[in-house]
Amino acid sequence: MALSRKRSLLYLAAIAVLLGFAWCLRFVFHPMTENSLLAISMMTLRWAIQVTLTVCWFMSIRRRILNTAIRKMLLSVGGFLLFWQIVRIIKFDYVIVTRPIGRYCWYSYYIPMVLVPLIGVFVVNHIGEPEGYRSPGWMKYLFIPAAFLIGVVFTNDLHQLVFTFHNGFELYNSNYGYGFMYIVVMAWFVILAMYFVIMLLRKSRVPGSKQFQTIPLVTAILGSGFWLCYSLGLIECDLTAIDSLIIILILESAIQSGLIPSNMNYRELFAQSTIAAQIVDGQQKVHYTSVNAAPLDHAVMEQAKHETVDLGDTILHAQTIHGGYVFWQDDVKEMNSLAEHLREANDMLGERYALMKAEVELKERRLQAEEKSRLYDRIAREIAPQLDKADTLLQQSREHPEQANALLSQVCVISAYIKRRANLILLGEEKAEISARELELCLRESLDNLRLCGVITYLDCHCDGQAAVKHIIEAYDLFENVMEQWLDQLSAMMVTAEASEETIRLRIQAGCKSAVAAPPAFISSAGNARCEVQDEDLIVEVVLGKGGMQA
Repeated sequence: MALSRKRSLLYLAAIAVLLGFAWCLRFVFHPMTENSLLAISMMTLRWAIQVTLTVCWFMSIRRRILNTAIRKMLLSVGGFLLFWQIVRIIKFDYVIVTRPIGRYCWYSYYIPMVLVPLIGVFVVNHIGEPEGYRSPGWMKYLFIPAAFLIGVVFTNDLHQLVFTFHNGFELYNSNYGYGFMYIVVMAWFVILAMYFVIMLLRKSRVPGSKQFQTIPLVTAILGSGFWLCYSLGLIECDLTAIDSLIIILILESAIQSGLIPSNMNYRELFAQSTIAAQIVDGQQKVHYTSVNAAPLDHAVMEQAKHETVDLGDTILHAQTIHGGYVFWQDDVKEMNSLAEHLREANDMLGERYALMKAEVELKERRLQAEEKSRLYDRIAREIAPQLDKADTLLQQSREHPEQANALLSQVCVISAYIKRRANLILLGEEKAEISARELELCLRESLDNLRLCGVITYLDCHCDGQAAVKHIIEAYDLFENVMEQWLDQLSAMMVTAEASEETIRLRIQAGCKSAVAAPPAFISSAGNARCEVQDEDLIVEVVLGKGGMQA
């Protein structure tokens, strides 16, 4: 900030010296010389200084003003000031002042004097508004009185309401007076100028010294006093130069005080910015750097032009700008710290997941082992009589080799039942109902092994649809009980089985080698079964399922 103020004071001192020199050329050196060439040279140098300073201010507006609409309006003000100075030079220095063209150059002064303060009204209207804001439509009608005043000035030769020429138009430059409309024009100029500076102060939201922000108002008041004194003939001077200077002072003081937003002190703002950035030229020479920017090697800069560069806790970016590059560093230290914490948390969660997975697998294996053990226990419990009987038969076959074939044949019959009975238990663990064909498979396999004992067998089976596992087991157990009880005496066995509509009907007809006594009571263990004896034949019937167990 201090550097910026020193630079501004240096510019102001240089401008003051040039303006002082231009004033001396007119009022000090010019009256002292009688050399025409020297006088013309001083005159040319004087207006060259004025025009050059105005052009420099005009060019600075393009660089400093942020808002596009305000920038265009201030540039139009600078254009009108240049136009004012050029027509003044033409009037006094390049034409004979008595000619009509000189008078109309004089009238042209009032084009900027009418339009410049009107432009100031539009500038005030845009202060504080966003980019792209447009003035209300009614404000366009302000150009109607402005055009009227300009028209009144340019038609002054017809009515002399602005300037009066008592001794003729030829002496307009030295002998003229003011009409009523001159007061109106000057009132327009002064009132709009005062409105401009007062509204600037009212709309100001800039913190800081209010005394500094009142400089445009003070300048406008002093300028109004100057115009009044000039109109009364109390002051003689170059009106165009003074008016241009006053207008530029009002606008420039508004810009410097922040009343008009501008692109000022950005160099210091960039230096104090928390963004770690550097601006370099095409040869990678650093011209601007922020306080947080770390020094960069040329190789790193060159690499950053093509891709982002990871510098550990920062990431370097680059962007092409006019005349060079801008490099900035994104601080990713916190992101890296968070990423590290996430990695640690992820590793810990991974370890916990692996441990939990191992525990689940262990529990699954334990449950599977327990389930298998439970199934084995159930199977062993439910087929324990058959296992004991098979073991007894095997022992007898070893003790009586001459009966081994007959005994082993009975073992095969019992083993078929053990296999099929265990299979039914396993199927019953999965679901309550299974295909009724399982009963057919059980009966068929048992009858096939029964043939090994010399028994003639026949199976007539019609099993369709689904049947409850417990009913299939009950029917198969009944068959096994009949077969085991009469195994030594059987000569033939015919089995009829039918399964439909969730009902199982089983009929067993066993032919024996001798007459059968009364049916044993154990046959009814499968339920309320019907048993009948006909000489050497034993007939057992049972119905299981939907209709209930019935004889």
